[in-house]
Amino acid sequence: MLKESLIIFTLAALAAADLGFYFTEITADQDYIVKQKKIYQLFYHVSQSNIVNQELFKEGQEYSIEANIDSYTNKDAVNHFIELYKFGFLPRGEIFSLYYPKQLEEMRSLFKLFFYSKDFETFYKTALWARNNINEGQFFCALYQAVIRRPDTVFIQLPPPYEFYPYAFFNTEVIEAAKNAKIYNKLTESNSYVIFGNYSGWYLHRDYDPETKLQYFTEDIGLNAFYFFFRQDNPWWLGSDEFGLAKSYRGEEYLYSHVQLLNRYNLERLANGLERVENFLWDGQFYPGYYPTMIYHNGLPYPQRPANSKIPEYKYKFLYRIHDLESRISAAIDLGYVIDADGTHHKIYTPEGLNLIGNIIEGNMDTCNKNYYGNLDVFGRKVLGFNLEPIDPYRITPSAIESVASCLRDPAFYRFYQRLMYFYYKYKAHMKPYTKEEIIFPGLKFESIAVDKLVTYFDQFDTTISNGLPIASQQEADNFLIKIRQYRLNNKHFTVHFSLNSDKAQKVAIQLFLGPKYDTHHHPLDFSKIYKSFYQLDYWITDVNAGTNKLERVSHDFFFAMADRDPTEITYKRLEKSMEGTEKFIYKQSLYGFPERLLLPKGSRSGTVYQLFAYVSPVTNPIMYKSRVFGYYEYDQKPIGFPLDRPIYEPHFQGPNMFFKNVSIYLKFDVDPNATT
Repeated sequence: MLKESLIIFTLAALAAADLGFYFTEITADQDYIVKQKKIYQLFYHVSQSNIVNQELFKEGQEYSIEANIDSYTNKDAVNHFIELYKFGFLPRGEIFSLYYPKQLEEMRSLFKLFFYSKDFETFYKTALWARNNINEGQFFCALYQAVIRRPDTVFIQLPPPYEFYPYAFFNTEVIEAAKNAKIYNKLTESNSYVIFGNYSGWYLHRDYDPETKLQYFTEDIGLNAFYFFFRQDNPWWLGSDEFGLAKSYRGEEYLYSHVQLLNRYNLERLANGLERVENFLWDGQFYPGYYPTMIYHNGLPYPQRPANSKIPEYKYKFLYRIHDLESRISAAIDLGYVIDADGTHHKIYTPEGLNLIGNIIEGNMDTCNKNYYGNLDVFGRKVLGFNLEPIDPYRITPSAIESVASCLRDPAFYRFYQRLMYFYYKYKAHMKPYTKEEIIFPGLKFESIAVDKLVTYFDQFDTTISNGLPIASQQEADNFLIKIRQYRLNNKHFTVHFSLNSDKAQKVAIQLFLGPKYDTHHHPLDFSKIYKSFYQLDYWITDVNAGTNKLERVSHDFFFAMADRDPTEITYKRLEKSMEGTEKFIYKQSLYGFPERLLLPKGSRSGTVYQLFAYVSPVTNPIMYKSRVFGYYEYDQKPIGFPLDRPIYEPHFQGPNMFFKNVSIYLKFDVDPNATT
């Protein structure tokens, strides 16, 4: 992998930025404000565009793509879209999923129409037309990507998906209660109605299923929205050369980010007394069942998967393909090369090799040989959802795992991606451990590290879902708010205090990893074997002076963490005030981040012991990473995941620039999050 390819945003922080690069806040100018308001309007009650804001509906109806073909920079893309549309698109109101080829191709053609609009006004008018005429799911997906990719919509904020499609984030009883509230007009004085939501199957007796212990984590809407945005950053269905994706590292980002997500998931399992997620065989019984208790907007239920089931016969056509692809990928790692479509061999034990492996596993548009290596990610999702095969391309019932908005809810997601990440670790196993000279820097020494008491608790959060529900009039859309109130995991802010000695003034990167200390039977774990389970909390670049430096790092400054965003209706009111000149509109140079509430695993009442690993290294030539989704960050040029990215030789992890510390995480009730002790 080339050094420039190391500048990767990952769930677990591969490297870090100066504080000045963390989600920089900007005061919006008038051009930004106008565009932001228009984008929000495009997302407003899309399924009933003829009722809400009829002026925009009329403007969309009057616009003609064919008559304005000169307003697009790629006429071939426009003609392709027109050809598909006239032949027949997915009807409005039907279920959409990226994992069905015909639906994907239609959506991609719409995205290109948005992307190749010559200016913002053409893009906006095209979007107004599509808002009236295109399937809602296809419209949402194409619009998200267009706003992220277009040069004239940089950091225009996008609403979280749970606001306009709550069906993928909340259970059936919540959705039904919301609809009943509208039917029976259960309004409060503030024209809003609050529904208390729980997690899947809370009313069922399923003590035999330990996976239910984790539903507060796997069904957390902030975590699921984060994954949704993460997969928008470099979507597998777009090519880098044409649309400016991160070609030099997208495959590696895909792999390492899922490794870190799995590590975070396993830390949560440990807090609940569960073993690490188990492996599975495609031809054996699949242990975890999944009972989503969710419905789609058209009333169809999400498919279920019984526990301890074998793959059904109607999925065998995908299973045969999976066996072929896994064998080919495994052979490539052992042989040390991949084969492109022309038969050329490309060595993979090179700086760019892991990126090649990630591309062929994901099956993205930059893979070197799509016909040969296929799309293992897509086929696995198709098999494990256990949903029936559609009778035609438009009448589908996708499983939860066939959506980047809901897939984290299914326990199969973690088993499947653990299987995919086997190839990552297989690749890394071919590399030698770092030498002592590569990872130990005698000029840097941790004198001490202290951490505030780590406390987690469950707190109530409200989510507005009105935009995703049917309405009867413009007045009802503007004045009727339905909110879901849930208890979600949170943690008190904490500070890490460093005493760091440096032999000279220099720029350094400080990394913090959190990992297990004991297994579920309280047996101590061997770091040389468990290092792969450490989850990176933070990576922070800062300047130090010669001598002793007293440094502090507050958890809400961890570079990938994001506090819960305000609901869109609040942000929209601020926009209107800014247009009136009564208030400044401040926005961040990012669209989303990892939920700050989930930095720490739950822990336990008596305290669950984890291990904190701190590492400091000199930074000689930092480089900048720029993401339209996650913001701008400064990075060091050390390898991805360094120093825990290769098999380790434990005696080399005893240097002065490393520090191990046992920490306990306590679950508390009736916590005041603002209290200092």
